[in-house]
Amino acid sequence: MRVLSRLLLVTGSLLLAIGLVAGVVNRQVLDGDRFVEHVDAVRTDPAVARQLGLLVTDRLLQQQPDLTGLRPLIESASTALVASPALGPVVRTTVTPLHQALTSDDDDQVVLRLADVGALLVAAITTVSPSTGAVIPRDLDLTLASIGGQSASDGVVDAAQLVDLLAWLCPLLGVALLVVAGRVRERGWRSVVRHVGGGALAASGHVALLLVAGSLAASRADDRSLAGALGRAAWRELDGSLWWTAGLTAAVGLVLRAAGSRGSSLEPATLLRRGREVLLDRSADPGAEALRAGIMLGAGVLLVLRPVLVIGVVGAVVGFLLALSGAQVLGRMAVLEVLERVGRPSRSAPRSGRPVVAVVAGVALVALLVVAALPGSDGLPVAAAADDDACNGHVQLCDRRFDQVAFPATHNSMSAADQPGWFLAEQPHGVLRQLDDGIRVLLVDSWYGQSTQRSGVVANTEESRSAGLAEAEATYGPELVQSALRLRDSLNLTPTGRAEPYLCHALCELGSTKWEPLMVDVKGWLDRHPREVVTFFVQDEVSAADTAALVERAGLMPYVHVPAAGEPWPTLGEMIASGRRVVFLLENSSGGAQAPWLIDSRTEVQDTPFSFTSADQFSCEPFRGTADAPLFLVNHWLSNYSSRVTDAREVNAEPVLLPRLQQCRDQRGRLPNFVAVDNYDQGDLLSSVDVLNGVD
Repeated sequence: MRVLSRLLLVTGSLLLAIGLVAGVVNRQVLDGDRFVEHVDAVRTDPAVARQLGLLVTDRLLQQQPDLTGLRPLIESASTALVASPALGPVVRTTVTPLHQALTSDDDDQVVLRLADVGALLVAAITTVSPSTGAVIPRDLDLTLASIGGQSASDGVVDAAQLVDLLAWLCPLLGVALLVVAGRVRERGWRSVVRHVGGGALAASGHVALLLVAGSLAASRADDRSLAGALGRAAWRELDGSLWWTAGLTAAVGLVLRAAGSRGSSLEPATLLRRGREVLLDRSADPGAEALRAGIMLGAGVLLVLRPVLVIGVVGAVVGFLLALSGAQVLGRMAVLEVLERVGRPSRSAPRSGRPVVAVVAGVALVALLVVAALPGSDGLPVAAAADDDACNGHVQLCDRRFDQVAFPATHNSMSAADQPGWFLAEQPHGVLRQLDDGIRVLLVDSWYGQSTQRSGVVANTEESRSAGLAEAEATYGPELVQSALRLRDSLNLTPTGRAEPYLCHALCELGSTKWEPLMVDVKGWLDRHPREVVTFFVQDEVSAADTAALVERAGLMPYVHVPAAGEPWPTLGEMIASGRRVVFLLENSSGGAQAPWLIDSRTEVQDTPFSFTSADQFSCEPFRGTADAPLFLVNHWLSNYSSRVTDAREVNAEPVLLPRLQQCRDQRGRLPNFVAVDNYDQGDLLSSVDVLNGVD
C-alpha cells in the first residue's frame, strides 16, 4: 500500500504541475486580451524592437536600393517606430495576425505585418521623434505599403486545443490521484488533506525546477537575433505568472499539510514551523530528500536571478497566511458569539467584550483595505464651479447672438489618440476631454458600421463601403488604405452585428466610436455644465431620421436648439435660459419638418477651403455654403499626414492663426464663428478665439 500510495502521489503531483503550467499558458497566451498585452510588452522590448527595426530596414532597402545611404537613419526610425507607444492601438486591433506572426518560424511574416503597420504609422513619426521625422523620405510610407503587399502565409497555434484540455483535465486528475493516495495510505480525512497538500507542494517544486531551467536557457539566448530576442522577452512575460502560480500553490499545500496534521493550527507561527519542517528537516526517504533539495536549489537560483520577484511572491504568500489566520480567528469569535446568544455558552468563550463588534470591525477594515487597493477610476475630473452669470465662460458673451460669437472647434473630433483603435488620430483626446478643455464645436463624421467577431473592430456596412473607401483614399492615399485593408483582411473580419450609427473617418476599420453611447456621455456632461452652449457639425452618412432617433434615445432632446423660421439666432444667454443650448448642423441634409432641429448647414454655414499643405497656401476664399449664410466656418489645418503634430504646432500658434482669422473676418465681412483645427492642444487656439471675441 505504501508503494502504491507513493506512486499515486508522484503521478498526481506531476499531473497537477502540468495542469498549472497549462493553465498559465491558457490564460496568458491563448486568451486574446491577455495575449495582446504580452505582445505589446514584447514589441517594446529594446532588443526585439532593434531586431524588428533591422528586418524592416533590410526589406525596405531591397525595395529602394537608392536609400542605402540613409540606412542608419532608417534603422533608427524603424526601431523607434516599432517600440513607439503610437503602435499600441494597432497591436490591440491586429492581435490575430501578430499572434500568428510571433508564433511562426517565418521571420518575413513579422516584417510584412510590421511593414503594413509602419505604412499607417509613418505619418505619426513626428510624435515619436520629431527631429527624425523631418528628414524621413516623404515616400517611406508608400514604400512600406508596397512591402506589406507581398504575400505571406500565416502560422497557427497548433497546440491550442491540447493546452486548453490539459489546463482543466490535468489538475482534476492530479487532485483525484492525490485523494486516492491519501485513502490508500490510511483511512480518515486527515490523510487525504495531508496528501493533497503534499502533492501541491511537490507540484510547485516541479514548476519551480522548470522555471529555473527556463530562466537559465533564456539567459543564454542570443538577443542579437530575432528568435533570441523574442525568446528572452517572451519568457520574461510568462515566468512571472508561473512563479506566482507556483508560490501560491506552495502556500495552499503548506496550509493543507498543516490542516491534515494532528494538533494542527492555521496560526502563522505554526504554519511557518511546519513549513520549515517540510523543507529543511532531513528524512530517510530519498525521494523526499531530492524534492526538498530541488525546491531549495530553485529558490536559491531564483533569488539570485530575480530577487524582486522572490520578494513579491514571499510577501504574497505571507499575506495569504496572515489573512487566513485572521479569518480563522474572526470565524471562531463569531461562532462563540452565536453560541452565547442561543444559550449554549462555551468554556472557551471570552467573558468580556463583544466579539461580534470585533468581527464587524475586522470585515470593515478588510473592505476598506480592498477599496483603497483598487486602482483609481478613469472618471472625468470634477469641473470647477462655473460663474453663474457667464455664458461659455465669459459674461460678455451672454448678450451676443450665436452667430456673433467665435467658438473653438476641432476637425474630426472623434478621431482621438487616447481612444482605442484610431489610426492616424487627428486630436489628442476624446470628445469629453475636448469639452473639458474648452472646445465647443465638434466636427464629426457619421457612418453606418457593423461590429465584427473581433472585439472593438468595426467594419463599414456594404452600402457605405464604396463611399468610405473613396473618401479614405482621397484623404490618406490608396497605398496607405490598402495597408489598412490588408490588416483588416488578415483578421478575417466577419460583420456580426446589426448596422448602427458610428463616428468614423470614412473607413470604420481605421477607427470608430459608437455614436449613441457618446451622446449619452455628452448629455451627462451638459447636466454638469449648465451654462455651456455646444455645437455638433455632422458630416452625415447616417440618415437624418436615424440621427434624430439616437439623439432622442440619448436623452438630449430637452437640450437641442430648434430654429424659428425667419428669426435670427438667439443670444447665448437666451439659449442657456431656455435650456436649448445644443446645436446640430448636418453637412448633407436636414431633419425637415420631422426634426427641424437638425439644421441644414448648406443654407446656414459658409466656409473656407481645407486642402492646404503649407501655411502660405491658406485662403479665405468662399468654398461651400451660400454667401448670405449667417455662420462662418474657418478650416485651419494642413493635410500632411506625415507631419500632423508639428504642422499643428506651427499653424495653431497665435502669430499664424490669429492673423488668418482676422483676414477672413475682414475679407468675408463676418466673424469666424467656428475655428476648426487639428491637434487642438498644440498652439494657441483658445486664446486666439478669445482675442477674436474681445474677451479676457
